[in-house]
Amino acid sequence: MGEFQCYKFKAIDRPLSDSERREVDGLSSRGQVTSHSATFLYHYSDFRHNPATVLEKYFDAMLYFSNWGTKRLMFRLPAGLLDAGEMARYCRKDEYEERSIRLERRGSYYLLDIKCHEEEGGGWMEEEDYDIDDFAPLRDGILNGDYRAPYLAWAHFSQAGEEEDYDDDDDDNDEFSESEAPPVPPNLRHLTPALKAFIDFFEIDGDLVAAAQSVSPDSRASEVDYEKLLPQLPGQESLKWLARLLQGEPRLELLLKKRLEQLSPRPAGPARPELSPAELRKRSAEKEQERIAREKAEAEAAHVRKMKELAGQEAVLWKSVIFNAESKTGKSYDLATETLKDLKALAAFQGKEAAFQAKMEELRQQYARRTGLTGRWEKAGL
Repeated sequence: MGEFQCYKFKAIDRPLSDSERREVDGLSSRGQVTSHSATFLYHYSDFRHNPATVLEKYFDAMLYFSNWGTKRLMFRLPAGLLDAGEMARYCRKDEYEERSIRLERRGSYYLLDIKCHEEEGGGWMEEEDYDIDDFAPLRDGILNGDYRAPYLAWAHFSQAGEEEDYDDDDDDNDEFSESEAPPVPPNLRHLTPALKAFIDFFEIDGDLVAAAQSVSPDSRASEVDYEKLLPQLPGQESLKWLARLLQGEPRLELLLKKRLEQLSPRPAGPARPELSPAELRKRSAEKEQERIAREKAEAEAAHVRKMKELAGQEAVLWKSVIFNAESKTGKSYDLATETLKDLKALAAFQGKEAAFQAKMEELRQQYARRTGLTGRWEKAGL
């Protein structure tokens, strides 16, 4: 299996200009570039540019995956729309930076970089395995104060190794403070398609998700009547907003909503609990046991339903065994064997194993010369 790397970029707030599109197209001969996206695929070579720099200059989101287990999701976030202090609470890195969530100021933007490397991950991959459009709604969520995706990444990474604080001397992270246990965001019980894609991409354990969901409060955003708040803006400020609208400033509606919310603060939401990595492990183990017990009960119930259904067809099933055995084809032999496996399970359910074994002995004698058939029975433990 050869090397495989895929870089997918997406412009969300505005399309690329013609000149920008030409510049991006010139970054690599392996690119597929449109006014809203760019994809670069590599086998036995690599993208010769810093993807963070490309993201900062042209795009709003980047998705990267390789067949040696490295995955990366990055967002360019307008500084004026992001609560950087709150977002920084979910940032972390391990000793070797194999799993990290970083937030870096780049001029008028922040770059959020979620990256992991799993040595046992990867395997065969195709360009179509992951679609960057599936992840784009997460960016809007973060800008609107929805930190469910960063929290799930933090929870997942915190289980893989010991946490290491950022260096105080690291200029890129001086303004951020990292806590061991960031608050559990609300509404984790309600996973959007984008969050499900995020969980699948980073292979976040379902029991860990359930552990976080068990303490995540439900919260509905209170409705704000923005039109009623508009007249409260000072006259000159209103004119400035209109001028920015005429200039086509991206995401101006979100920035204006944040400004209007300052005029009528929303009531405080529910308390957000915190779970340490150790508490997450404990709750995850409990959820695993609950899931195993639930799956066992469901499997047992399904088995009982199937046995009751087979009990009403027992005579027909024995006849089908003879019919398929007499058909003398590989497919019919397989069908006969599968039916006998069902009949054996039914006999065990009914406590009639001896009667089943007696019939099997008759069949073995009857078809002793058909080694293709009896060999299948032997292999199936019949």
